[in-house]
Amino acid sequence: MAFSRMKPGSTKYLTQWVYDAWDNRFLFWAVMAGFVTIFPILYIPTLDTKVFNHSGISWEWGVVFVEALLFFAGVELWKWGKRIYIRHYLKDDYAHDPEADLEAGAFSRYTTMAMDTMEEKRAARNKKN
Repeated sequence: MAFSRMKPGSTKYLTQWVYDAWDNRFLFWAVMAGFVTIFPILYIPTLDTKVFNHSGISWEWGVVFVEALLFFAGVELWKWGKRIYIRHYLKDDYAHDPEADLEAGAFSRYTTMAMDTMEEKRAARNKKN
């Protein structure tokens, strides 16, 4: 899942990610189940010490949240760098074609039901010119 502007034209600016996650119901419910079950498993006294043989964490949650924020910041920085690289070095192939988004070459068969590929689109565009 992309957390920032996956669909730039959307009017649901802050909640669009929920609709995108809902499109993949298995992933949505897996994330929800993990989120809901982690706290009872960690903090129900008998369940955490007798069944799973561990104790709850306290200040360590701060480390978890900081690392998660660093991870998401790193992913967004990577996407930004990739966007700049493609815009600079591959601008003739990608930058002027809204159909050829950053991930379209690698993931187009998973994001569209169309049978044509990126190379076919590029060949058709070059044939018109």
